[in-house]
This record gives sequence, C-alpha cells and structure tokens, in this order.
Amino acid sequence: MDAEALAVVAAAVILANLPALLGLVHVDPLAYRAELTRTFTPGLLGGRPTIDPSNGFNSQAIGHLAVFDLLHLHLPWWNPYEGTGMPLLGETQSAALFPPTLLTALPNGQLYEHVLLELTAGICTYRLLRRVDLIRPAAVAGAVAFALNGKFAWFTDATVNPLAFLPMILLGVEQAYDATRAGRRGGWRLLALAGALTAYSGFPEVAYADLLTAVAWLGWRVGCLPGADRARFLVKIGRGGAVALLLGAPMLLAMADYLSHADLMNHAGTLLGSHHLPLWEAPQLLMPYIFGPVNGGHHQGIWVMVGGYLSTALVLLAALALATPERRGLKLVLLAWTALVFGHMYGVPVLGDVLGALPEMGRIQFYRYATAALAFPVIVLAAVGLDELTRVARGRGRLMAGTLGAAVAIAVAAVVSGPVIASFQKPVPAREAFLEASIAWAGLTVLALGGLALLRRRRARGMALALVVILDAIVLFAVPELSAPRAVRTDLAPVTYLRRHLGEQRFFTLGPIQPNYGSYFRLASLRLDDFPPDSYAHYVHTRLDPFTNFVGYQPAWAPSARQELLRRLDGYRAAGVHYVLTRPGDGLPSDHGSLRLVFRSPTAWIYRLSRAAPFVSAPGCEVRSVHLSHMRLFCRRPTTLIRRETWFAGWGAELDGHALRIHRVDGLFQAVRLPAGVDDVSFRFVPVGMRWALLGLLAGSVLMVSPTTWRLLMRAPQMRRLVAPEPSTV
Repeated sequence: MDAEALAVVAAAVILANLPALLGLVHVDPLAYRAELTRTFTPGLLGGRPTIDPSNGFNSQAIGHLAVFDLLHLHLPWWNPYEGTGMPLLGETQSAALFPPTLLTALPNGQLYEHVLLELTAGICTYRLLRRVDLIRPAAVAGAVAFALNGKFAWFTDATVNPLAFLPMILLGVEQAYDATRAGRRGGWRLLALAGALTAYSGFPEVAYADLLTAVAWLGWRVGCLPGADRARFLVKIGRGGAVALLLGAPMLLAMADYLSHADLMNHAGTLLGSHHLPLWEAPQLLMPYIFGPVNGGHHQGIWVMVGGYLSTALVLLAALALATPERRGLKLVLLAWTALVFGHMYGVPVLGDVLGALPEMGRIQFYRYATAALAFPVIVLAAVGLDELTRVARGRGRLMAGTLGAAVAIAVAAVVSGPVIASFQKPVPAREAFLEASIAWAGLTVLALGGLALLRRRRARGMALALVVILDAIVLFAVPELSAPRAVRTDLAPVTYLRRHLGEQRFFTLGPIQPNYGSYFRLASLRLDDFPPDSYAHYVHTRLDPFTNFVGYQPAWAPSARQELLRRLDGYRAAGVHYVLTRPGDGLPSDHGSLRLVFRSPTAWIYRLSRAAPFVSAPGCEVRSVHLSHMRLFCRRPTTLIRRETWFAGWGAELDGHALRIHRVDGLFQAVRLPAGVDDVSFRFVPVGMRWALLGLLAGSVLMVSPTTWRLLMRAPQMRRLVAPEPSTV
C-alpha cells in the first residue's frame, strides 16, 4: 500500500509541473533573465513565474559553470568569469557540489532538478508522517502539501534546495528514536546524510531555519523517552550531526572562508533582523494570489519580502487538530514553533523577539527564507487533523464551528486586502478577478472539507478529504506557471561574437548578457549580481562606480551605470574590459575613438573599448601563449608579471614547477616576479584548508559505510575463510 501512496505523491508532483514538463510554458530562466530574448509571448496571467531573479543570475548562471567544471573533471573552486574572478564553491548559491545541480547540464535542467527536490520532499514527508502513525490518506495529503508548498511554488533559486531535506532530517531523528527504544545500534546515518545534503544545498539561511525546526522536533522526541534512554538518543543525534559536519566539511570551509572576505552589504550587520512582514500582508498566507499574480505590476514590497504561503484548507485542518486532546505533546510543540516563527516573521511584540535573540538571526531575511519552517508544522498539524477527522467523525458542532471560523477568516482577509489593493500605484492586471477568485477558491475548499468530513464511511471520508488537500496544493502551485512565457526565441549571436573575439579579456554590460550570465556562457563579465570579494568591491567603488550595490542597478537618485562608465573609462580599461554591451538603440558616444560599435543584433549592440589592459602583462617579455591559468613567456630581463585576476588567499603560482610568491597590485590583481628567460607560469586556486576538509569528507564517508561494509564482507564465504583461525597443528 505504501507503494501506491507514494505513486500518488509522485503523480501529484508531476501533474503540478506538467505545463512546464510538456513545454506548454517556458520556465527556463535564460528565457527572461539573460536579456537575450528576441521574441517573447507572455504568459496568460501576467507577472512572472518566480519571485527572485537569483534563479537565473545565481542558480542557473553560476551553477551551470560548476556543472561544466565537474563534467570536465575540474573541482569547482574558482569562477574566472564573474567580476575579476571570485570563489565558486564558497559563493554557495551555485550549489556547486550539490548532487541535483548536475541536472542543470540538461536543457531545461533546472526544472528537472526542482521536480526531483519536490519528489524527495514529498517522499520523506510521507515516510515521516507514517512514522508518527498517521493513516495513509492523511500522510499522502501532507506529503503532497509539502512537496508543492509555497516556497517551491514561488521560488526556483537556491533557497528551495534545503527544503527537501527538512523532512529527511526529521525522518533521521525518528530513526534514531526508534533505534533507541529498540536498543539497537545505529539509527543516525540518515540524519548524517540529510545534514550533509543540507550543507551542500547552497543556502545557509534556509538551512538555519530548517535546523531550528529540527531542534523543536528533537525536543519533543526527547520528552517522549524515559530518562535512561535520553542520553543514548542524544548520543545518536550527536553522532549523526558530527558525521554530517565531516561530510559537509568542503562546502562549510569554502563558505566560511569566502564569506569572511566578501562584501556582504546589508547582511554584514543586524539590519535585516529588524525587518518584518507587515500584518496587512497576512491574508496572502491564506489566499496566495489575493494581491494578483507573482511580481505583477503593483506594490513591489509585497513580492520583495514575502517567501511563500500556506492555504485556507491547511490552516482549517490544523486548527481542527488543535481542538482535540490526542497527540498532545506533538501538537503543543508544533503550535509553539509555529507561533514563534510567525511572530518573528511578522514582528509580533514579545513573541517575535524570542527567535530574534538567536545567533546570526539579525543577518537573515527570516521573513522570506523561513517560510518552510512555518509551513511544515502547519502541514503536519493539518495531516494530523485530517487523520483524526477520518478515524472518528467529529460532532457537527465542532466541525461547523471550524468551518464558520474559516469563513470569517476569509471575510476578514478580504476586507483587509481591499484597501491594500486599492492603494497600489500601478494597476494589477485583472486585480478584481484575482481577489474574487482567491475568495471563491478559499471558500470552496473550506466548504468541501466541512461537507466531506461528515461522510459516514471512514475510508471514503479520508480519501475525499485528502483529495481536497491535494487538489488545493496542485492548483495553488500551478498558478505561477501560467505567468511563464508561452513561446521564446533567444538571440545567441552576441554570445557567438564574444566567443570569437573576447579571448581572455572581459566585457561590461549595460543590459544584454545580464550580470553572471557571463559565467553561464564562460565569457568573462566584469559586472556581477552577487556578494563580491571585498577587494573587488573597493576597486569598483573607487575606480568604476561608487553607487553600485552589486545586487541590482543604482538607486533612482544616483547617476546611471552608463553615466559612470563614460566618466571612468580608464578604470574599466585597467580591469581588462575590451567590449561594452548595450541594448539596441542605446548608443554610446565615441570619445576620441575610445568606443567603437563593432556588432549589432536584435538584442545587443557591442562596442569595442580601445587601449584595454591585457589579461596578462609583463614589461620586457614576449607573451607567447595565454590561458586563464597558464601562460608561456620569453623575458629579456627580470620583471613583474601582472595577472588581472582577483588576489585571494588560496592562490598559488609555479614557475617551471617551482613555487612563486603571489603579491597584490592595484589593491586587486595578482603579480609575481619572473627571472629572464623562457618561462612557463601556472596559477592554481584551492580554498585555504581544503585538504583538511577533504580528509574530513573521507573520514565521514568511512564512518557512514564502514560497519555496513564490514558486515557485508563477513557474509561472503571467502572472507569468512580468510579471517577464520587456522586449525591447530599441535
């Protein structure tokens, strides 16, 4: 029966993604993020299919480079195509060593990656809910609800990667709990695996919120054990956590090393921790599209800060679960955790300060990244409520009260949302239709749950209630897909031109081949949308553009990037910029021949910037060959070689096999001293301490498999004969 239940979970995930899987809509970020779109047929609903452009600029563009490196048997330590070069693995959002990222090597691979993550989330949630003795229909409903939760629906960047492993971590806790009760060894390996995958998933803020959720669940399970077993249980949890740290050591070390040398902008202090969602946005939790389509033409703050949704059906079922005394311990823990998360997200006085006191919480956009930590306990409570409605038909009075309460909540949400929608400065496409459809759908699901819960046959009641939850999850998940473009033609002619002419030099863009997409096409782009190394940030602010913030264009009051480019051409030359890209018709003036138009296409004009500094320069030398990390020169005298790549701890250089000391020039670039003669110079980057981290990975892998491997070997007759004692000859 579990196989059939899991098949339903998988079918729901596939059905929800079917428009994209069939190619009826195009969700590939390249189609609408890279600004290389030649023709574009917009989606049916307006807006965008996702909230955060990081799904293109970071997850796709930089992740694609990491996969390219891996498939060519290179470890993805460094990205030479972003800015003047920066760490690749340590940047985290590329999820460079996250196994599902390999799927992005396929056309439209990001879609397949997220379908895999949704399936993993659903399967693990189902297994977890069955572990806590929920009936199959309730477990299936809860599994589908989490597999298609609001975070998965509205985001496709690295923020969704850790979601699949929240239920896996909790399932690992359950396995350790069962092993403790049965007096068995082990029980910690799934926890270790889930923890390691969470580390590699590429978004520490979401992982932090998920781990806090796991701590709450762990607290409940500790309370379920007698005193004598608690220590053994915690030892298993500690062992799983320690092995997870060993397995994730390469990622954790690279991340810590890079973030300690990066310009984190508003993440550097406690500013983000003081921000919360306004309470007038709370109706969006119950009715996700009450304010219109995702990133529709209205108040931008709604979509900039929000991180997902629940649904009216889930909240109703969760409330019904809390109204009964069964499973009191689990319900109280889930309710308390939900209240703490909601309080911190929406800035509820006193209640919201509890999580705010935790380490590093002030640096995190909790209101946006912790949505799964809010959704998961509500979904589990909803599954418990569905289970209890199925096992025993509740009295009409309690059921009617719950339905009436949900109807009142819908009405209040609609009343609150009305003035908000009316205040939008830009019109929302068919905003009345979205408001009315949201109210109608929420009311329909509430009435369906209330009516079906009164069915007399338990099996039919459970399946019918589960079907409503599943249908609700699929419909709400699929709405953003209708905002995706239905047809796209991409213009790759600018990419082809740069591949032929750029060489090891860089280009700067005022639009086409948007920031970070140079990494996707393996073309060195000076412009980036990321947290850059602090040395690069200082160079940009002092030599190129003092107003840029690296995660978007200049604020409205500042001079444009175009104005700053024309004002500071010498700084761009010194960084090795050889070409400048603009949108068609947005011409650049020729300043004494500095900029010359050399290419036109429907999406880009390309200008050549004269007198750009070469990627490698060495006075008194003839440069015979240059590659990104290797060059051959003939020097008539001792000299200094300058390589216009970001100096960063971890870089090493060799001259004909002998180590060279690298020093920093111009505050940013690399330089080495060379003797006279013919020299082969090579450069290599490995994050500081990575050899120790790889040893940790090896140790963790041995700890994961060694007992199992030993038992398997001992079962083989040949091995038993080898280790059996020799018969005595005495």
